[in-house]
Amino acid sequence: MSCRTSTCSMIIGSMISVSTAVLLSMVTVDSFSSSSTMMMRPSHPSTTTTTTTMASTGRRRLGNHDHRLGRGRTTTSSSSSSSSSSSSAAGIRSTVSDGEAELLLASDFYDEADLLGGGMMDDEEDDDDDDGNVGVAARELQRQSRRQRQEQQQQKKQQQQPVRRFKRPKKVPLIAIVGRPNVGKSALVNRLAGTQSGGAIVANEEGITRDRTYRNAEFLGEDFQLVDTGGLVFDDNDALFAREIREQAMIAIEESSGVILVVDGQVGPTAMDEQLASFLRREVTKKMPVVLAVNKCESDKNGAYLASQFWKLGLGEPHAVSALHGVGTAELLEDVFDGIVEKGSAIKGFGTKVKEMEAAQRALIELDKAEPLEGEDETDMFLRMYGVGRDGDDVVRRYEEAMSAFDDVPTMEEINIAIVGRPNVGKSSLLNTIFGSNRAIVSDVAGTTRDSIDAVMERPPPPGSDPDALPTVYRFVDTAGIRRKGKVEYGTEFFMVNRALRAMRRADVVLLVLDATAGVTEQDRVLAQKISADGRACVIICNKWDAVIDKDESTYDKSVKYFREELPQVRWAPILFVSAATGQRCGKIYDAVDSAVRAHRRRISTSVLNEVLRDAILWQPPPARRNGAQAKIYYGSQVSTRPPTMVVFVNDPKLVNDNYRRYLDRKMRESLDGFESTPIRWMFRGRRVRDVTRNMNGAPGDGGSGTSFPFPHSG
Repeated sequence: MSCRTSTCSMIIGSMISVSTAVLLSMVTVDSFSSSSTMMMRPSHPSTTTTTTTMASTGRRRLGNHDHRLGRGRTTTSSSSSSSSSSSSAAGIRSTVSDGEAELLLASDFYDEADLLGGGMMDDEEDDDDDDGNVGVAARELQRQSRRQRQEQQQQKKQQQQPVRRFKRPKKVPLIAIVGRPNVGKSALVNRLAGTQSGGAIVANEEGITRDRTYRNAEFLGEDFQLVDTGGLVFDDNDALFAREIREQAMIAIEESSGVILVVDGQVGPTAMDEQLASFLRREVTKKMPVVLAVNKCESDKNGAYLASQFWKLGLGEPHAVSALHGVGTAELLEDVFDGIVEKGSAIKGFGTKVKEMEAAQRALIELDKAEPLEGEDETDMFLRMYGVGRDGDDVVRRYEEAMSAFDDVPTMEEINIAIVGRPNVGKSSLLNTIFGSNRAIVSDVAGTTRDSIDAVMERPPPPGSDPDALPTVYRFVDTAGIRRKGKVEYGTEFFMVNRALRAMRRADVVLLVLDATAGVTEQDRVLAQKISADGRACVIICNKWDAVIDKDESTYDKSVKYFREELPQVRWAPILFVSAATGQRCGKIYDAVDSAVRAHRRRISTSVLNEVLRDAILWQPPPARRNGAQAKIYYGSQVSTRPPTMVVFVNDPKLVNDNYRRYLDRKMRESLDGFESTPIRWMFRGRRVRDVTRNMNGAPGDGGSGTSFPFPHSG
């Protein structure tokens, strides 16, 4: 009898344990899914206690399956397991990654299925076999997810075309401005391009211009480009960077359709002018026109005499011009255009718009006259007078075609990218690596780059897109190094810094270049604050990564943490560790720029913005002052992009302090993806309660029904 009793007791105990295991497994799966949901979007703070308990239960369950996945994770001690009941959902997120969480959830699902379908497992061998099957299934899921990610990345790479140098339209010829140092080349470029304010840096000293800089210009309806070069010196001992400047000038002459040699009329012909003229006569005049411009000839009385002294250079008629006052510049460009047409160094039809227009206007006026028109003989004139031959439609069509030649040609949108940073951090080296050649002069001397230098790259549209789709054009602008304000004196460096700051304000994306070997300095923080204040998208480029010694597996994570902590002004900016000397990871700059442009131009709906504000206020209401005054947030709306600007209506903007502004910014980035590379501007405007009630009927997005105050603390 006692034997039967003990047997029944064992059977009943086994059934109870099985039922308990089934219930625990079901609760565990539900708790883990609930905790994952709570991690994705926080709700009211009153649910924190429930979430914490469920998350801690799921964490204990996850710890039991670590050995099945073969991850080598050590088992927590008894003290840590006893305190796991107070851990939050954020703790699980920091311990287990998203991919591991999916696999562990799948493992829990397999365990539950075995318990429900397989019944009781009495011996340890069946348990071990089940553990092995679960581990194999989990690893298979991991392989499939990894394979899918690799296929998606390959498809993305195949869709994106390789980036190449921008091909300048053949209809836009290039005219090079060359000459010895300090004769007024940059001043003439500013005069011809109409960029006297904000153009090339001009000063009464030699060696200001070093790199070649490009300026767009227009004359007589013709679009062309001017390239400003440094002073040409054939003796390397006469000037600093003489060889590099000469190389830049030779590149400009090689790619141009015409050359303007600038000389100083006040000084007269020099031996260096004769050397340049001899070189141009021997090497250049066979392929393109070379026009001589005698600068600093403002006087009507002495200008012609000063210019006549340069006939002996053998370059034709010297033109007396004044870059400062604009004297003689029109006649200079007319002769350059005539020379280009005569030599055929540009595309056919360049420089003939005005002549064609004049001929068409003459033909239109003389249509009814008994005189031969251009291109017709007496027979054609006789037939035209009797309405048999050429009629007025041909003349009108010719006039319309001549007029249409002056219409603006649609241009491609350019993504302006400014490269800024302290002196000698590798900005020009990075530009040369991106451009693929010596676009800028590079040296170990701080302050080598003087003026802003442009380099244009393009990415063709992906295959299968619209045939009329235009390529993506990237304009990289290399700027001079920006030192501390107290060290910058009025003069050349002052204008260099102004050009750099102007390029930063006009850019869509700013590449903040840092020295990975030197760390973050106070000037880097000042530049980061300037980028954030100007509302520019930013990507942090840590250059000279190849020079960092003793790198190990944790160096990257430690470096990211260091730069995040030292640059809180742009904590939202992505970080790239590159090497301009070796080209390491420089190709990733384009993807980072594309992401930054999308974030900088992103717009969200009013309903989504108010939902984010509602959740943020539920978690942390605005702080109250000692007198009890508290900010009441009514609603918000995005009013503009570049950067995204949010206007929030409150009862009193003065009650919203800077800490709460930063809190709203952080909650905005945590709740919505796509704002990782751009600052967000927050504007708070005061509104009276009755104005809000009159203009707003219900919460945003509810169709106009409900209370006028969407947030709980506003009622």
